[in-house]
Amino acid sequence: MDTRRFTDLAGQMMRSALDSWRSGNRLFSVLHAGMGSEFALKAVLCHHDPLLISAHGDRALRFHALGFGGEKGVKPLEQARTIGMADAFKDAEVVMRGRMPVTIDAFAPVMEARNGIAHLAHHDPTTAERVVSTALQVAEAIREELETPAGDFWGEYAHTFHDLAKVGSMPATPSIDLEQVAEALARSEAAEAERAAREAAKSSAAAALTALNRIFSGDRALATDKTAGDALNICRRAVVSTALHTSAMRAQRAAANLLKSYGYLTPTEDQHVPALEAVTVKSLVARQVMGAFRDALPAELQFALSAPSGDVMWRPRSYESPEFGTYLFRWAPCPACPAWGDLYGWLEHDVCNDEECRSGGSYCGEHDEGPPILGHAQIFACPMCCLVLDADQELAAAHMELAALYEG
Repeated sequence: MDTRRFTDLAGQMMRSALDSWRSGNRLFSVLHAGMGSEFALKAVLCHHDPLLISAHGDRALRFHALGFGGEKGVKPLEQARTIGMADAFKDAEVVMRGRMPVTIDAFAPVMEARNGIAHLAHHDPTTAERVVSTALQVAEAIREELETPAGDFWGEYAHTFHDLAKVGSMPATPSIDLEQVAEALARSEAAEAERAAREAAKSSAAAALTALNRIFSGDRALATDKTAGDALNICRRAVVSTALHTSAMRAQRAAANLLKSYGYLTPTEDQHVPALEAVTVKSLVARQVMGAFRDALPAELQFALSAPSGDVMWRPRSYESPEFGTYLFRWAPCPACPAWGDLYGWLEHDVCNDEECRSGGSYCGEHDEGPPILGHAQIFACPMCCLVLDADQELAAAHMELAALYEG
């Protein structure tokens, strides 16, 4: 976490934002411009002192910055907590002594757009030009402040970055690599999951204390160690599960939005994502979010992440619903985490290939008596990492298929 590293990352993100604008992908242009401006803000703060980006309560960055990284009790640099985008802007205004080209109010749409895309998969295309232009102004002012050569920071956009109309009229560049963008999204969502796990640990402690107070202030007959233990476990599991599912579902929505922006399931001549790549992207995001959440969770709360039983129902089981027909259900291993997920499907009557069996003359023995029934997979949902595969192509790519011939 030093000035040069933040400056390099800021330049990479701003060039990526301009690449996206050039190719017509406004969503990624906004996202990368927001990320690039945040890196630039932290670069100028680190230029004066790395401690300026250390968040309250951080026990990693501040000690590493002061040369105490190897001492007992100091957390690894990977667990450093830094200030948010708004605080970084306000502090950068101070150290730049009036040379910041925009106000915090003018910069607010950049923060809102960046967070909207990264955390809620929400983007208002009507604000794209204003957001990207503002982020470019901030990045350029900081580049000048740090005396970074324009060619190194802006690359081929050194003479055009300030004019988005010119950038948009430049010859198209190859599309952004999906794998690279998916990995960036996974890292961003994993960082959010770590924060959610830390907050869940604090919330579970408060909820557990409230539960114990109510138990021991109520009916004495119920105030036993077992009752208290059960109440603690219920409170902790509820808080942790809610935090994990909120983070995981948000990440899956962001992954789905990313795939749609690349033309997934709406293929054009030059934009199409194969189902296998879609499964890979969704699984990558789910896996990293789940892993980051688990790693950040205290040991005493790990039990809340226990996976469902491995005693699975391999054969599909049907259940009747008079309104919607007959559906199938079984458990299947999740491709993103160690849990078993729910695989749902539906039944369809088929025709036997054996002519005598089909005519009712001689039963072939390959299926239940009567017409054969096929089971079709329809959707997979993991109750732990919230991975959802809901397209036929995705289920086939993930090898999630119900038995070809259903036996009741």
